[in-house]
Amino acid sequence: MSNKEISILHVNELLTKLYDSLDNDTAKKATQKAYNKINRPTKLSAKFKEVPEAIENLKSGLSRLSLAKQNRLTKEQEEIIYELTKLSRRSFQKGFEGLLFAGVWSAQ
Repeated sequence: MSNKEISILHVNELLTKLYDSLDNDTAKKATQKAYNKINRPTKLSAKFKEVPEAIENLKSGLSRLSLAKQNRLTKEQEEIIYELTKLSRRSFQKGFEGLLFAGVWSAQ
């Protein structure tokens, strides 16, 4: 099993654990949406590319619910979100950093 496959499996496990621990239906839908976005593509490379955006969208949705006082995350749920964030930044965006500055390099 490749590192990419292991990373996707780990993200899926964390999303499943988060989903199972949530009581709010809207929060569950946001988690399911992230899971579906990641797992909809059939190619592993396409799944891999979906992870950072899916996790950021999930975090935004959960933040909106929290601000509206519709859902409050437990400490365990916050730890899962932290792990997802850390994992998506470390594992899934390594090749992406150079693209951020491509416009700067080509403009010179």
